[in-house]
Amino acid sequence: MSDIDISRNSPWVRGPYYRLIALWALCEAMLGGMIHGLKLPVSGLIVGSAAIVCICLIAWYVPGKGSIIKATIIVAIFKMMLSPQAPPPAYIAVFFQGSMGELLFWNRKFFRISCLLLAVLGLLESGLQRILVLTIVYGNEFWKVINDFINGLTRQKQTTNYSLLIGSGYVLLHLIAGIFVGACTSGLPKRIDRWKESKQYVLEATAPAGILVPAVSKKRKRLKKGLFIIWLLLIGLYVQSWFKIGTPILPSNISLKILLRSLIIVLSWIFIIGPLLRKALHRWLQKKQTGSQQEVAEVLRLLPATEQLVVQSWKRSAGNKGWKRISNWSRIVLVNALADGIPLTTSDRPNIFILTAPIQTGKTSSLIKWAAEREDVYGILTPVINGKRVFMNAHSKEQFPMEAMPGEQETLSVGRFVFSKTNFEKAIKMVRDDKNKKGWLILDEIGPLELRGEGFNKLVKEIIRDRKDKILFVVREGLQGQVRDCFNMEPILIVSRIEDLPENAGENSQQGQP
Repeated sequence: MSDIDISRNSPWVRGPYYRLIALWALCEAMLGGMIHGLKLPVSGLIVGSAAIVCICLIAWYVPGKGSIIKATIIVAIFKMMLSPQAPPPAYIAVFFQGSMGELLFWNRKFFRISCLLLAVLGLLESGLQRILVLTIVYGNEFWKVINDFINGLTRQKQTTNYSLLIGSGYVLLHLIAGIFVGACTSGLPKRIDRWKESKQYVLEATAPAGILVPAVSKKRKRLKKGLFIIWLLLIGLYVQSWFKIGTPILPSNISLKILLRSLIIVLSWIFIIGPLLRKALHRWLQKKQTGSQQEVAEVLRLLPATEQLVVQSWKRSAGNKGWKRISNWSRIVLVNALADGIPLTTSDRPNIFILTAPIQTGKTSSLIKWAAEREDVYGILTPVINGKRVFMNAHSKEQFPMEAMPGEQETLSVGRFVFSKTNFEKAIKMVRDDKNKKGWLILDEIGPLELRGEGFNKLVKEIIRDRKDKILFVVREGLQGQVRDCFNMEPILIVSRIEDLPENAGENSQQGQP
């Protein structure tokens, strides 16, 4: 099996490689995020099975060394971007499945047995990981309590290790599911070829929609603050009882001890261990993202279409019920994902776009060049000219200082910068004058100033509320999530280069007046 070129200019771009990555990323980020939020105990079965199907299809359609591991890294990057609340164990499962897929599919002659082994190993890892987490969180006393409880209910003379039976049954469930998924996936490519010949599985192609990114609930933020206070209180009580400072307040009942211990461990994970691991993982993935910008951009272009493909396939299968509907839906998704393009129908494209990249990487310079080649670009740009940050009208190219002059009274400060409040208001007036003109409206940039309610804060809210045509916000890297949540932006599309903006974005939305 020879190496293949899966770069942006390769013929593989027009093939199924990036579409399968987009489908896998959507399963991990969206489906995985929903299941994690609902705390379902079979999340590994559902998300893991979907991932295994995508990996096996990548191995079949893109039989190149490194193609699966490269896809795994891209999927992890999108999981970080679209589902930042996912815990580190979820990433462990992704990398385990991807690494095993790369290893097992080294030679496609053994495709069927490789599918079976990948499915069994991938789902077994998920089941064992769940048991390991339970043991870490609740301790061995948890299994002892289960044994005592069931033995007490059955009133049998001989003690039975029911916790071992339950754990073994849970792992056996994953083993059986792995055999089933592996067996079904091994013959999937040939079945997909047959399904392609049936018109009932083919959707008509129209333009893609944007990625729907839900905003973080304010109630959830308040709940987290409350849990933080409870966590501190529990730690204090545990320390007081452990070191016997006065009369122990915590009860000696073993069940309550297990409950309190688990609460302390879970909350410690939420507030300390999880964020630290997630930050380290995100930092590593961001470095990988920099080295895979072309691939990430390609998948980013396909994600909105993939999302709508899933939605439209579900609507198409509405005539069926239960398992038959799920089966029909999955066939439609796979047939169209592996066609020459991803077809979908929608009337809800995003009109809000976010351009984000590391500082001093030429975001504003590329915007100035892009705006100079068009006649439909309005708004404000903030280039650095002669070492000073200035406001620039994106359409007329008029410039005026952004930084405050010495002795200026009304100023806005952020970090080491001091900006002129008067000129901020002048820039805001310019944008308001062009707010409803047809074309692109740019606001460069949204950052810490806006997040604390100053600068362009009110203007951003007005634009989102009133404008129906295309909007482009420039956001400092690392703040896109906070900006999205602060202003309740959805649907949106996040890009890292100006070239990644779709030319036909927002054309079917209600247009502003020229």
